[in-house]
Amino acid sequence: MNSEIALSLSDVSFSHEKGKALNETTLDFRQGKTTVILGPNGAGKSILLKLCHGLITPTSGNIIMHEGYSRSAMVFPKPIFLRRTVLQNMIYVLDTLDMDEPAKIAVAQQALKKFAMEKFADSPARLLSSGEKQRLSLIRALLLEPDILYLDEPTANLDPHATRLLENMVTEGHENKTTIIMATHDLMQAKRIAERIIYIENGSIMEISNTVDFFNNPKTIQAKNFVEGKLY
Repeated sequence: MNSEIALSLSDVSFSHEKGKALNETTLDFRQGKTTVILGPNGAGKSILLKLCHGLITPTSGNIIMHEGYSRSAMVFPKPIFLRRTVLQNMIYVLDTLDMDEPAKIAVAQQALKKFAMEKFADSPARLLSSGEKQRLSLIRALLLEPDILYLDEPTANLDPHATRLLENMVTEGHENKTTIIMATHDLMQAKRIAERIIYIENGSIMEISNTVDFFNNPKTIQAKNFVEGKLY
């Protein structure tokens, strides 16, 4: 077994009531790398993330999270919070860890301060702006120090400032050796943060490449059209 492989998919497919959403897919995700899954809306990006995270079960094939990469977290386009304060939402996540209450409070407060959200500690989480909610959702996920972090369009509908803040947080998670797997249709964002690109279309992986090669010399006509913004 390759110790650098965090997660493997072998001939994985998924079907729902509307038909087949992911065709037979085999690929590996390497430890500590930032992989961006690119593709148009409805291509299968979210389905692939949910399968990897274990939120849905493949119709066929196998998904293997390798030894040492058992902890994972996911950030959704529209995060859900408890009807509690920001700090209480953070502490609730820490209930899964073996820590006493004062330690949980201290860790949660430190995380909020680190990402400049300490002023919201006593605010109702559900009343935050969209950008603030996404930042809190990402802080909450990073709090668990996941081996693998899944991000599903985390900056969709955010303004440039909020997007930059989230991308900086993602970069910090990567620097902490977290394996990051992110779905987006934002080409510029992929250029900024990805080390590897997986291009998916109509439920099929069309291309896997490092970021520079993908944007400079896409191997498939589908990826080339997507990069060039062509409609077809």
